[in-house]
Amino acid sequence: MPELAGRVYVPKLYRVDPERGAVVGLLRRAVEASGARVVYCSFPDHRVAPVYLAAEDIDGRRYGLLTYPFTVTRRETKNRPPDERRGQIRFGDPTRERDEDNPVGRDLAGVDVTLVLAVDPEEEFIVGLDPLVYEDLPMGISVYYRDKHVDLAADHGWAVWERRKSGGTRRPSWVGLETLVGFRPQRLLDYARFEAKASALGLNPGLRFKLAESFRTPDSEPHRLETFFGMEAATILDIVDANFRLGVAVRGGVAQHHLGEQLDRTPEVVRASAIDADGQPDFEVDTADGRTVLVECKTASPKRYADGTMKVEVQKTRDSGAGRKYTFDQFDVLAVCLFPVTGFWEFRFRWAWDLEAWDEDPSRIKAIQRVDDSWAVSLSELVAAGPP
Repeated sequence: MPELAGRVYVPKLYRVDPERGAVVGLLRRAVEASGARVVYCSFPDHRVAPVYLAAEDIDGRRYGLLTYPFTVTRRETKNRPPDERRGQIRFGDPTRERDEDNPVGRDLAGVDVTLVLAVDPEEEFIVGLDPLVYEDLPMGISVYYRDKHVDLAADHGWAVWERRKSGGTRRPSWVGLETLVGFRPQRLLDYARFEAKASALGLNPGLRFKLAESFRTPDSEPHRLETFFGMEAATILDIVDANFRLGVAVRGGVAQHHLGEQLDRTPEVVRASAIDADGQPDFEVDTADGRTVLVECKTASPKRYADGTMKVEVQKTRDSGAGRKYTFDQFDVLAVCLFPVTGFWEFRFRWAWDLEAWDEDPSRIKAIQRVDDSWAVSLSELVAAGPP
């Protein structure tokens, strides 16, 4: 494994052109605009990516930033929207690199934070991408956003939006929702603090969106998770400690905790046991009528469809190809947490066999599901209606 800035957790380095200096220069200025100083920068002494930046703020706190910076440009292109901005995920030779594994580096100790950034040095605007979504960099794929997204950052230098991603013919299983955070240079260290929390908790796009919104104003202080999740810090730590693997089980762990509490209060539930096993549903539930059902918990997207209907992404994060899609026999009931939409820890329930099938393989569940009025508001209602 190669070494960069004394770090040995970076799995792969890429040679970059000197022109990347404009992007790195903006990141250096962003550290200073954030009220800190650059202690160390690996570029240009090492003309490779990722670029490692060490910063120290006025309170003496140190930040280790392992950055994967991609260049964004605004160029009018035939048959494309005139206000579109485009950044291509590209290091080295994309034709060769896209056929190889390109995992991002991650400091398991959590001292350094990994940032995947689309940087526009001309407009001085940065878009942060989810390292969990881009953990195997899809070389050659473009990231687009519009002027309206930049305008969202006018008041506080911070914007949050959601987009639906598609991998096309090369990555058909990559379809899903993605939360993007756009910010001005003076918010770089705020973004680093946000990403440290979002990545450590492995937040899915819905909860990532909600957390990012809580960082909108620059005077936000650390330890907001207690208010954000509606529970004390000790309870959050208990959830983290009780799960099988931090990077997998904490994702959606808070929603699972609230679901477990709701199941315990449900009269028709005799027993609700959390399943602490990788690749398994979240709960095994025994009902009063003698049935045992397996319940999978997912979190709704904060964005609705145009008609007001809610939606949820139902696929695995840590698999690849068709394996990301659940088969219909992997769980019996899908419980969707609506907190990112309503601000309340409430759920909607549906039998797995009532979910829409994936077009490319009808034995698997479609990635994006509509959550409409036909969904049950409680497990009691769903069980009372019985299976179809």
